[in-house]
Amino acid sequence: MDRLSYILDQLNVNAGVFFRGQLCGLASFEEEGTGYIHVLRSGVLDIIEANREKLTLSEPTMIFSVRSQPHQLFGANREGAEMICASIKFQTGSRNPVLDALPDSVVLPLSSVQGLGSFVDVLFAEAEAAQEGRDAVMNRLVEVIFVNVLRHVVSDGETPKGLLSALADRQLSKVLSWINSNLNGDLSVDRLAEVATMSRSTFIQHFKNILGLAPGEYVQNTRIAAAKKLILKDKPMSIICFEVGYEDASGFSRAFKKNTGMTPREWKKLNTTAAEAVSASVAEKAHVA
Repeated sequence: MDRLSYILDQLNVNAGVFFRGQLCGLASFEEEGTGYIHVLRSGVLDIIEANREKLTLSEPTMIFSVRSQPHQLFGANREGAEMICASIKFQTGSRNPVLDALPDSVVLPLSSVQGLGSFVDVLFAEAEAAQEGRDAVMNRLVEVIFVNVLRHVVSDGETPKGLLSALADRQLSKVLSWINSNLNGDLSVDRLAEVATMSRSTFIQHFKNILGLAPGEYVQNTRIAAAKKLILKDKPMSIICFEVGYEDASGFSRAFKKNTGMTPREWKKLNTTAAEAVSASVAEKAHVA
């Protein structure tokens, strides 16, 4: 599996378009646990982020904010900025080694990424056509655009450390593949060191240097991320805990709560509700003037 496919498999992305048209004033975005994609088609747009200088855009541009990064957009002239805004929800949650490996934000002129402008043209054409199923089609198009942005990030090497670096490392890539294929098997440090064909001490140090956390912590994060995907598929907890490597439901529940701050059932209730209300929730938070 290549790096981009691995990333997409780990994230489980859902997109929701919540604004399309002319932005003629100030809009604030600060939804907890939400990423954003903003597409500027025409006009002048100011981006304002905490502790950063204001950035002014005057050409068709894609703005991608992967984490809950509070920011404001301002249509900087009388005509406003023609744009589409979408939320990006990650079903496995914002605590994820894949997300940690990505930059906080990416600003891409559409002309800098081959083919990206074509997807954006289709997106705006769909917005203007106002046909049945428009919202669903636009959401899927945003997800395709998201994949293209990630492809650019991966191919341009904009994330030199963390998971993407590990996926490019010959020994660690084998270990990560082994972990994902054997979540209910032996994932002890000794076994992982064997897979990497390294001594135990060398493996632990190499793993920490590249990924920034201990092998055991990475294994637990990966197991919990996999469990989240199964929970959202309504699998029984007794089956989930076995599939992701826990001997019983109580041990799984303790590990899940330590990782997320809530029990599996509490997490399921919260995220099911959030998924059903994502567009309304984000639209309420986006104070478009």
